[in-house]
Amino acid sequence: MLTKAQLDEITRLQKEKMSRFRAIPDGGQIVEYLGKEFIVYKNVFWPSDDSKPLVENYKINPGDEVLDVCTGSGVIAVFSAYKGAKKVVALDISADAVKTAKENAKRHGFENAIDVRLSDMFDTLKDDEKFDVITGNLPFKNMVAHDAAEATMWDTNLKIQKTFFNNIHKYLKPNGRIYITQSNYGAVEDMKRTAKTSGFDVLLIGEKNMSNNDPRVFYAFSISPSSN
Repeated sequence: MLTKAQLDEITRLQKEKMSRFRAIPDGGQIVEYLGKEFIVYKNVFWPSDDSKPLVENYKINPGDEVLDVCTGSGVIAVFSAYKGAKKVVALDISADAVKTAKENAKRHGFENAIDVRLSDMFDTLKDDEKFDVITGNLPFKNMVAHDAAEATMWDTNLKIQKTFFNNIHKYLKPNGRIYITQSNYGAVEDMKRTAKTSGFDVLLIGEKNMSNNDPRVFYAFSISPSSN
């Protein structure tokens, strides 16, 4: 259990990072992540430690079709293509994120494999679009987001998380699997309850503890239709 002082410090770190997101020059900024370079533009979430447990542990079979929700910089979409996905559809509500994800798909040679769409969650998906794998690095924390930078980390009233689990079954193929991120300072228990209520089993597949007395812990979960 995190103390109030620890939670306050995490919020301070988040606000500091949001300020950096807002200050990125128009030409973008290069960020190194797991040995690869990605470009990020203003108000877009950078490839960071939070997604490493997912990227390092999730499974993509050659030929899988993947849906990446809240794609941000497109980092998970790009790594899905590196892992052998035949097709990746990457969705984000932010036009800046769509611009970023498209550029990163091109930079890594996957512009023909990754279809980046401007979309409020699942709005641009057709009813017959189904996926073997669905990924999501959703905002962790139930906190009011006032602008695009804050919305990269804060989920007002957990609207994004609830919308994800209320609709995800429509787009998952039989025997498909879901991978999402969370954190010890986020709404992880709410996520587990919402997933179970929506008919899914939740399994921890990865964890990253930060160093230098940083209390944050990031998680990756595999989520699949309940066997009960």
